[in-house]
Amino acid sequence: MEIEKESLSPTLGRYLEKGRQHAGLSLRRLATASGVPLRTIRRILNDEVESPAAEDLQQLARVLELDESDVFGYIGVTPPKGLPDVAPYLRAKHKLKGESLNKAAEEIQSIINKYDNMSPE
Repeated sequence: MEIEKESLSPTLGRYLEKGRQHAGLSLRRLATASGVPLRTIRRILNDEVESPAAEDLQQLARVLELDESDVFGYIGVTPPKGLPDVAPYLRAKHKLKGESLNKAAEEIQSIINKYDNMSPE
């Protein structure tokens, strides 16, 4: 969701609250959709959390269709550009660890290498 520059709120809580209202979600529905506990959402929206968890902010931004860069900008964090390598992605998305993580990352990397060398059709 795009919020016009002049209507940007001066705090993260106000910005997310505007996004919540624009999305038409109750606090409970936002909690359910995002997986962020209701109490945590209330505290973030009331600007009672000095350093909210990155995962919570990502989930709230996703559900509210807000730009993650804007959300993280309110807490002074610039998210990295681009996508993560295979292993960190598999660890974060699929909770893989140890040998299963290594094996999956190797298999996927070999597929990527195979197709990176092919000419586009």
